[in-house]
Amino acid sequence: MSGTVAQATLNVTDKCAERLRRIANANELLRITVDSGGCSGYEYKFDLVKEVNSDEDIVFERNGARVVVDKLSMQFLNGATVDYHEELIRSAFRIDTNPVAKQGCSCGASFSVKEDSL
Repeated sequence: MSGTVAQATLNVTDKCAERLRRIANANELLRITVDSGGCSGYEYKFDLVKEVNSDEDIVFERNGARVVVDKLSMQFLNGATVDYHEELIRSAFRIDTNPVAKQGCSCGASFSVKEDSL
């Protein structure tokens, strides 16, 4: 990917930060990882965690809520926006905008990567 991890950005919406503050304990963070799989090639995973690896993780903070991404996953998330969506059938954290993604599935959990992004 062009750019370095030192230039990493992840936009956390106010709604995401508000929901995270409500459900997470004081020492918990929302971990976002990207794994191969899903209907489009890669999938987002969201977990509440208590530990951060200072050598491998990047922590983003907004309004007291913290989100952590490992450096490998950050290659797939740089410049993305994480939000919290409430719908009739489910409510979940979700990546809304991802400049690295070529397309995503309708549920928002899976995506394919633009060829020139990595």
